[in-house]
Parts: sequence; C-alpha cells; structure tokens
Amino acid sequence: MQSPPQLLKLEPPAQRIIDAWLATSANALEQALVGINCLINPEAILIGGRLPGALIDRLAQHLNERLRGYAGKIPSVAPVARASMSEDAPALGAAILPFTEQFLPTRFALMSRASVA
Repeated sequence: MQSPPQLLKLEPPAQRIIDAWLATSANALEQALVGINCLINPEAILIGGRLPGALIDRLAQHLNERLRGYAGKIPSVAPVARASMSEDAPALGAAILPFTEQFLPTRFALMSRASVA
C-alpha cells in the first residue's frame, strides 16, 4: 500500500480488518470523548488526519453510537464528525509551523503574566 486512499480499495478480508480496527479505535477513544464532553462541553468534536474521509466518517459513526449510551448520564453529548479539511490537516499543520516560529517564537508568547510588584 502506497497511500491512505488505497485503504478503500482493499479486498473484503482486509476490509474486515479495517472494520475491527475502527471498532477498536472507537473503544479506545470512548472514555476520552466522555471526558471532553464533561469538561469542555463542546458543540461538536471534529476528527481528521490522513485517513480517507469515508473511514473517518465510519469512525465518527462508531463513536456517535457509543456516546448515545451516555445521553442523560453526562451533561451533554456532542456529535462527532469529520473535520471539513480532515484529509488536509497534516499539510495545514506543517504549513503553519513557519508562521508560528516567526510570530510566536516561544511557547509562552500567548500566556499572560501577572505583574510582579
């Protein structure tokens, strides 16, 4: 396999492995998303990355099915969806690095400090 889009063209036995991976991934992410819903209360949780959009959509579907079971047990349950630029996220992240280095040269640049008397 040369690139992530080829994951969509695999034979049925390999697709079953991908299905199992998606279920395992949803299981691994479930508690983290419950925590995010409880602590941050977002309107939505967006996921992206190098996976083809169709696989991200399936992962989001698995996560939404798991999170439905928490409705009424936690303050809110935000829907999980694919970020609109999900497949370009790695390139966008890399593209922003020079700007960050130029305009925010230290990790403390955005932190406010109380004045010391």
